[in-house]
Amino acid sequence: MTMIGKQLALCAEECQQQDADTWSLALNNGESLQVSARRDQGFLLLDAAASLSPALELLVPLAERAHQLPAAVKFALRGPNALRLRAEFPLPEDAGPAAGRVREHLDGMRSASHQIRDWLSRDAAGAEVACLEPEGERQANPGGMTELLDEAGWHYHQRPGGGLLADLEAGSRFLQAEVQPCGAGARFHVTLYRHDSPGDAARQALCLYLLEANAALRYARAFVHREGGGVAAGFEVRVESGPTAAEAGHALAALSVAGRHCAREMEVLADSTVAGIYRSARLALDSPK
Repeated sequence: MTMIGKQLALCAEECQQQDADTWSLALNNGESLQVSARRDQGFLLLDAAASLSPALELLVPLAERAHQLPAAVKFALRGPNALRLRAEFPLPEDAGPAAGRVREHLDGMRSASHQIRDWLSRDAAGAEVACLEPEGERQANPGGMTELLDEAGWHYHQRPGGGLLADLEAGSRFLQAEVQPCGAGARFHVTLYRHDSPGDAARQALCLYLLEANAALRYARAFVHREGGGVAAGFEVRVESGPTAAEAGHALAALSVAGRHCAREMEVLADSTVAGIYRSARLALDSPK
């Protein structure tokens, strides 16, 4: 059994190897969660059914709360009727750090499953969403982030207040990701959308688009943040404990891909007419034939 297989078996209540790079897991946090794990090009990909209806009235508040999910766990809409829980992360080359990341993300899948049940039991999915960065989570001093980006080989700028902006590889667009410590780990994020007063159609279309983008993008996950009456949205990579230079490089590469493929579409969806057309087309796909 490979090191990854052994670690999966240690962290799951049940583990069955399907082939050299695929496993079926059972996790438990009050209820059993069936998870598939697949190794692909140096990443481990985790996937499970979210056990939620992908109805429009539920998807919007879930998209707005998704930043509260742990680590790299995200909601992903795959097709009109399949809402998934997913997490993708690069596997460190050394066995010790790789085992730690596997354990961390499986714990994240367990926690996410519990959070969903908690939100639904308290009708929390329809509640107002708190600030994206809870008080005390952001640290003023980036500490070793500059050394991390230097080692990763990414060009960055340091703000007067100590914040870091890393230049993304987004083709003809000039996009920068904010890099900051977050708890014991780090957060890399890029904002691609701002609207002072989006209507219901624009908010719904944006959330639908971001959840579908989550299914296509690796490592990055979408966030939606209310700012008074307005909305900001984009993509982030969260690392729960201190990232390596390789992980920082993967994070910024993932945000670069998100920027190249999603920035223009998100800008277009700020138009209420276009958003309404997108939402109507999306709802038509959901309708029973």
